[in-house]
Amino acid sequence: MKKMMALALALILLLPAALAQSYEDFRPASDAALGALSGALEAMGRNVYVYRDFGDTENHFTQKAKMVGVDDRLVLDMNENWRENPHGGESCIRCEQVVSAADWGGWLFLNGWLAEGETVPRLNDGKTDGQGLDLAGAQALSFWARGERGGERVEFFTCGFGYDGEWGGKLVPYPDSTGKRSRGVVKLEKDWREYTIDLSGADTRYVVCGFGYVLSGAQSNPGDNVFYLDDIRFTGDFSDRDAHCMLRSYDTDNLYIRNAAFSYDNALAAMAYLSAERKDEAARLLDAFVYAVEHDRYRPGRVRNAYAAGDITAFPGWNDAARLPGWYDAESGSWYEDRYQTGSNVGNTSYVALALLQYDALYGSERYLNTAAALMDWVIDNCADGNPGFTGGCDGWPEGGADTTYMFTYKSIEHNIDAYAAFRQLYARTGERRFADAADSALTFIKAMYDAESQVFYTGTLDDGVTPSADNLVLDAQVWACMALGEDFEPYEASLEAVAAMRVAEGGYPFCASNVNGGWWAEGTAYTALMYRLRGEDERAAAALDALQSIQLESGLFPAATVDNLSTGFGLFDGSPWEYGTAPHIAPTAWFVMAVNGFNPYAFDR
Repeated sequence: MKKMMALALALILLLPAALAQSYEDFRPASDAALGALSGALEAMGRNVYVYRDFGDTENHFTQKAKMVGVDDRLVLDMNENWRENPHGGESCIRCEQVVSAADWGGWLFLNGWLAEGETVPRLNDGKTDGQGLDLAGAQALSFWARGERGGERVEFFTCGFGYDGEWGGKLVPYPDSTGKRSRGVVKLEKDWREYTIDLSGADTRYVVCGFGYVLSGAQSNPGDNVFYLDDIRFTGDFSDRDAHCMLRSYDTDNLYIRNAAFSYDNALAAMAYLSAERKDEAARLLDAFVYAVEHDRYRPGRVRNAYAAGDITAFPGWNDAARLPGWYDAESGSWYEDRYQTGSNVGNTSYVALALLQYDALYGSERYLNTAAALMDWVIDNCADGNPGFTGGCDGWPEGGADTTYMFTYKSIEHNIDAYAAFRQLYARTGERRFADAADSALTFIKAMYDAESQVFYTGTLDDGVTPSADNLVLDAQVWACMALGEDFEPYEASLEAVAAMRVAEGGYPFCASNVNGGWWAEGTAYTALMYRLRGEDERAAAALDALQSIQLESGLFPAATVDNLSTGFGLFDGSPWEYGTAPHIAPTAWFVMAVNGFNPYAFDR
């Protein structure tokens, strides 16, 4: 009997170590996931793109100026959305020019500038300061090119705006900080080839002309010349550049989201870094959020649902606002923005605040604390209706006036769960009563959304802000309530039976119980794994992580879902169903890292 008791005690003592080892089994997959996030962030510190893809928000020097000698009809417009055989991505630039013996011409890729009150950028004339990009640290400009037939002869160059080409004299008050740097005349091949212009020793602190090319009768082939350009970029060490970068959320060809760095996703990525004790990378993303909040296009003190993927810093001479996502319509040449992406909802706002507060809790940052407080004050000021809980926020463009802003009146339990955790931590850090009252309001609403008879949390309310919306049972309402409420979750334990019932045969979890199109959701599976880990239900946690590990992509990222049309049970504002696809997504990638590290984004008592 004593031997049996001793054996049992030994097993109990060994159990925590064994469980810890089981999570360490997922460490390589977690490291790969974190590596994918870091790789994307590091690439932004090594490259400044002139052209990455058509309409890509990582493009700089987006305004084009035609250079002509005698006959401007010989220099044809470029097609920047050429879809046949690009070097990378979805598109490249098709260039065409007719060369005659006594003529010359080409194109300049300029930064441009935007006059106050105008929406169409103008070309630079060098007469106004502050229109050049600071590219200090640039070591080279690299690009890919190919000829239609091969043998085309083109001169490629960068910089030199505002200088006399022959004598090097300055022609304008504010020229580029260095003269023209040329690759010389290049004889193109039929296949793609990379070319480089050395910028060693060049002063690139003020650049208006990022790239250019010229063909002339003296050096180029006579007749029609067609060639293609792609992946034009400055390379070097841009760590000292005043850039504020956010990660692209999806690797997708979906026109409407391909340029978007969703705030929720980037807040998750910041917390994934924090969970791995990588504070510097977390700070890079959080600094971008602070810049965004302080340089909002309408007024400071809010965060948008999404920003432009890449550097969100305003182009010099354009305006002083953080750049927002959107897309070009190839036919009309117009730029469009999505009203959800430019809006501000309570859940996304609260998640950014949570990320800032997590950094503050771990390392201390008065700036991050103050920014989080400003964001949650926005929620109090704009989303309180006198009843418990907070409304959804808004879609649209407040900078355009009341007619372009859509204030929501419904309330979401997910939004209020996020807000509750942020308000609670703000009160703990500041002692300011308004945050305690706001936390109580959100908590009262969360508890009111529990249906004791069906033993589940509702998603929220209808547009009246009171009547529960009971027709869609979703995963996050149950799981996030558990992670956020802590000990206060005990009366609602039965809701986790609904979570267990959602598990599909492959081991993952869908967005909603109906799951009409089948498949499962990587993001939800990852945070459900984290919830089970936090509860000590390690077998269920490991099973969910196993399922995720089985679908991890070679890049280290995870697809958003295992099917192309994973149902959420919700519709978009245009009436179409809201669905997830199989595109690589940074949100499940970040949640996976946090699950392996046991990092609860809603808790601060670690």
